[in-house]
Amino acid sequence: MHLQITPSYLAIKVIWKDDHMFEINVQATNGRYLGTTDVYETSDNLANFARLLLNYKAEKDLIYEAGKKDGYAYFGMKLSPINHSGHISVLINLEENVATEYRDDEKDKLKLEIIVEPHAIDVFQKELLKLAITEEGIATLYGRTD
Repeated sequence: MHLQITPSYLAIKVIWKDDHMFEINVQATNGRYLGTTDVYETSDNLANFARLLLNYKAEKDLIYEAGKKDGYAYFGMKLSPINHSGHISVLINLEENVATEYRDDEKDKLKLEIIVEPHAIDVFQKELLKLAITEEGIATLYGRTD
């Protein structure tokens, strides 16, 4: 039996934009489960969250949401401290971008957790702020592999 270690990560990529908003593709995996969705966002909202990540100390929870839960599309993430070493839990919620006019159950949903180092948050923060301001590019948050 061959066991392959797959890296855990959260990737946010701009895939479309106009004068008022842009659309991001969000992909997340913890090495075992993988999900993706596309959701609309504004530069101001994403930049405000990126600024909250600046010098994040992992002393309290921090939440970000785009789209509407149980709506057309949704992406949410919750950062929480998990130990005295500074490791951070990132709980990620993804909901497929489909209309659910008939049945709530027809919508794919995924919830997974990745564990990250404080330095990974710092790198992600810079990439995310640049993405929010320029409305292009990709920001990736890499998780621990052990």
